Amino acid sequence: MAACILWSSTFLFIKVGLAEIQPFTFASLRLVIALCVLAPVSARLDSWRSLTAGDAGVIASAGVLLLGINYALLFWGAQFIPSGLVAIIQSGTPLLALVFGWGFGLEQPTGRKVAALALGIAGAIAIFGTEASAAGAAALAGCLAVFGSSASVAFAYVALKKRGARSSPLMIATLQSASGLIPLAMLAVMVEGRPAAGEWSIKAWTALLYLALCASVLAFWLNYWLLERMDASAMLMMGVAEVPIAVVLAAIVLGERLPVGTIAGALCILTAVVLRLREVGDPRSSPRRARSG
Repeated sequence: MAACILWSSTFLFIKVGLAEIQPFTFASLRLVIALCVLAPVSARLDSWRSLTAGDAGVIASAGVLLLGINYALLFWGAQFIPSGLVAIIQSGTPLLALVFGWGFGLEQPTGRKVAALALGIAGAIAIFGTEASAAGAAALAGCLAVFGSSASVAFAYVALKKRGARSSPLMIATLQSASGLIPLAMLAVMVEGRPAAGEWSIKAWTALLYLALCASVLAFWLNYWLLERMDASAMLMMGVAEVPIAVVLAAIVLGERLPVGTIAGALCILTAVVLRLREVGDPRSSPRRARSG
């Protein structure tokens, strides 16, 4: 339960921080602070010596997608839509991974998978249509950006599974954070300029530090701690439970209310994800759960 609350609360803190911090700067500083913790610890690992150039390239490329492009689209899109809706769209990542898995030849179509995908598409159409009519073009752009962030995460993990790059989890997190930071920082400087950190309130700084230390460093450690003690399929199912928690937190703290059409679309997506995750077989062969928020 504590893990679900930690992961589902990230969307709330992103929304809180975006009230004062520009999106690309916000995402970049999250990685900078996380790296200040991860880099010194991972530098002591002997596994750096065994890292091949090929594996480093694969891990770094995935980092650009997972923490560079993903965060850029996620933080930018979250400006325009409720944090609960961000969590709903992000929950569809396993369905996008299914599509990419078919493309890479890593997944075989089944009736349940096709039904899950069709239901997920119906849910996405319902959400995008509702938000476009209720909140306008900006909300639709935000939905599409967050959808793009989910697609980048799904593609990165399917590509990693195909290449089979393996290394220390801590080293992977450090290398991916560094590689994702490079494009994010460049984008922040070019688009947003120098951050006005002195003008940020305690609330904004709290959101930034929470995302960097709790939602990145602590969540990373907790992810692998749990994987040693429970099935990967159970870990994946926890992602479904995170959505209602994120929606409730947003309603309590920010007073967010989602339209009926958006809720209906969310139920379609969550049902589709449950159908998809029921296909998960041997937990030892299942991909580890990605944190994208």
